[in-house]
Amino acid sequence: MSGIPTPIYSTIAVLVLLFGFWAVMLMDCLKRHELEFHTEMPNPKRMWTILLIVGIPWCSIIYFATVKRKD
Repeated sequence: MSGIPTPIYSTIAVLVLLFGFWAVMLMDCLKRHELEFHTEMPNPKRMWTILLIVGIPWCSIIYFATVKRKD
């Protein structure tokens, strides 16, 4: 192999998986109808979209736990 240490490959693999997870959660948020967010607050789609764009990757994990798993 090349002179790149193995831990760098692992780090890159984790980052790629995290980016993919974030992209899937963002697409789910954008496709979801306002009533499917299971909340009483106004404009949940707008709030989650902004949070997902700004809070990469933590907000995608929170989105998955609070919105996506309820389906």
